[in-house]
Amino acid sequence: MKSAISRRRLLGTSAALTFTTALLPRLALGSAPISVGSLTPNTGGGGPFGPNITAAHKLVAEMANAKGGVLGREIALHQENSETNPETAIRAARKLVDVNKVIGVLGTWSSSVTLGIMPLCQEANVIQMCTSSSANIPLKDKKGLVFNFMVLSPIWGDALADLALRRGYKTYSVMALNNDFTKSMVDTFVDKVKAGGAKVSNDPFYYNGGQSSYRAEVSKLIADEPEAVFIPSYVTDFTSVYKELFRQGYEGKVITVSISTGSKFKKVVGAAADGILHGLPAPSLASAAYKDYLKFAGLKDTGAIQHPFGTAGHDQMSVLLLAMASAGTDDVAKVREHIHKISNGPGTAVTNVLDGLAALEAGEEINFSGASSDVDFKSPSGVLKSRDFVLWEIKDGKDVVIETIASAS
Repeated sequence: MKSAISRRRLLGTSAALTFTTALLPRLALGSAPISVGSLTPNTGGGGPFGPNITAAHKLVAEMANAKGGVLGREIALHQENSETNPETAIRAARKLVDVNKVIGVLGTWSSSVTLGIMPLCQEANVIQMCTSSSANIPLKDKKGLVFNFMVLSPIWGDALADLALRRGYKTYSVMALNNDFTKSMVDTFVDKVKAGGAKVSNDPFYYNGGQSSYRAEVSKLIADEPEAVFIPSYVTDFTSVYKELFRQGYEGKVITVSISTGSKFKKVVGAAADGILHGLPAPSLASAAYKDYLKFAGLKDTGAIQHPFGTAGHDQMSVLLLAMASAGTDDVAKVREHIHKISNGPGTAVTNVLDGLAALEAGEEINFSGASSDVDFKSPSGVLKSRDFVLWEIKDGKDVVIETIASAS
């Protein structure tokens, strides 16, 4: 990304980074900035994705500030690294809420992080925007303050189970990383393959990440020699688990989620990755909003999906700023209402913050369509109505698309 923050600055955890741009004449003199929090997984299990989310937040805020800010006020973006760790994230969120006085905390990725900071944000009446999939998120959101730019994990489990059944596997064994992201996904996957006539030969179990060895877990997983195994996890632990599967001579099909099988994984395991089936909610390559994002991020259109979570970071900041502009205030209750209004339409179709601000200034209503998805929420909740879900198989070290399906929440 041409405008990406240097990795050294981005990964610093001892203090928050505060991004602002020079005040321009259009900014109201003496008006306090509007503070927004960016809490992203720049290290840990979400480390491959956090930097793109962070950079997208920063660039959208800078674009708005360069045109005079929002409501005549500068957007002050305060950045913290969650480390993909709930305890770290709670400390960081406390600083964002109590010290920086943010209107919203954007960018949480891990479900455990999103759920971990939710009580604090609910109590402080702070908006949350995330890309987290735990089915518990909408249940815990008692104030309608959480807007999730990701579909929930049962949808992941359903799509991957459909793919597995179409491939005709009759016996499965299941284990998963022990976190909020995987649990409802596993339940859905197991129920779906059983309903399709297949057998799950083990009692699905959960393992803790960060272990030096997964030998015992893998031995337990493949003890009954299943035709296929389902292992939703993060890339850090999945890499070790997969290497152990290879060492133990497992020759069946491996099914997982795409966040486990990125370039880092493929580099480590090489040709042994071929044949893995995986899936992920992803942007529509044909959408005008996604093509706008590529230009915004300084990326070439390669025909492959890029920045599946960076696109959501772009959409989060854009939606928040446009909702404030539409509401004419930074009052959270009204901003929350206008998030639904500008995301679900009707109105002039816009795909970026600058076009949206210009249309609102001209007195038009807008319908924001995001780079990650259409960004239509189920009112009054912040649950997405749908997202494209892409299924891949690794062949010759590359992800080959099997199909793209529209997944409704």
